[in-house]
Order: sequence, then structure tokens, then C-alpha cells
Amino acid sequence: MQIFIKLATRDYTRLRSHITFHSVAHEAIEKATWIEHSLDGLLFAGYSIPCNPEQARTILETAKGCCPEMISTIEQAISRSHQG
Repeated sequence: MQIFIKLATRDYTRLRSHITFHSVAHEAIEKATWIEHSLDGLLFAGYSIPCNPEQARTILETAKGCCPEMISTIEQAISRSHQG
């Protein structure tokens, strides 16, 4: 199952600084791609992080320790992957 976590540039940069090279989430963070799109008239510019469930859980746990404002965004991405 592929999960896509979308984060604003500032949030991605902050999270990335807390993911170590030896983390299972490191590869996902490094594979993130820059995206820009408009949804309902709102422009989103940031990064999409493609990850598997284990990497997503690691990213979520990292965010809980350093970036609590990102938790709901990450949880929503994980939830959406289970729905579709």
C-alpha cells in the first residue's frame, strides 16, 4: 500500500531535519517530490512524500516528537490510504 503525505515546504524541511539517515523513513523523505496544485481555488505548494505503512508510522512518530502541528495531516494521509 502506498501512502502519500503532503506537507508544506516549511513543514517538510522541519520534519526532514528530524529523520536520521538510519531511519526506515529516510528513503521516503528523500523521494519526496515538489508539487503545486489548486483544490477548490486554494493553491497548495509543497512536497508529497511517498511511503509504505511502516515509513508512514515512523514519520508520524517523529512528528509527535518534533512537529505536533503536522500530526493530523499525516494521520489523514494514512486514513485515506485505508479507504481507497
